[in-house]
Amino acid sequence: MLIKMSELISTVTAETLNFEGLFSMKEIFRIIDKYFRTRAFDKKILFDEEFYTSNGKYIHVKAEYYKKWDNYIRMQIRFWLYVHNLVEVEKEVEGQKIKTNNGKITIIFDGFIQSDFRHRWDSKPIYFLIRTLFEKYFYNGKMEYWENISKYIIYELRSELTSYLNMSKYLYTST
Repeated sequence: MLIKMSELISTVTAETLNFEGLFSMKEIFRIIDKYFRTRAFDKKILFDEEFYTSNGKYIHVKAEYYKKWDNYIRMQIRFWLYVHNLVEVEKEVEGQKIKTNNGKITIIFDGFIQSDFRHRWDSKPIYFLIRTLFEKYFYNGKMEYWENISKYIIYELRSELTSYLNMSKYLYTST
């Protein structure tokens, strides 16, 4: 029995973003999708649920974005999005009424680098050994490079979302 096994290296684990207050749920999804779309990532929705509670709407989304960098390396970014007590509110800003959302949002990011994702080096045990030695001793610098790229992408996206959420505190207040 042959077990196909590519190495999955965790680069970022449970990087969390929490926010409670006014924000636009549509804008959160737009920021995330635009970020990955401009970097040519593919998208896969793993889980999506939404239901109403007595305190407001509950949303839970689990998505994965991935990109094949070359024939050997694939990057995966997973995120879990939890929104509790989401209610639609109407704010007046500069004489105009704007619809927005109020609630508590939590986003958890995980990053992975997957080597040999096409399982070309898993057909025989000697190939597996050669691949492992090659990755650990000769390709180590390249693997570290891709790990750093994965970390950078997650921290940059987190920073963009944090900037939007912090700005939304002031965006929906009348001056």
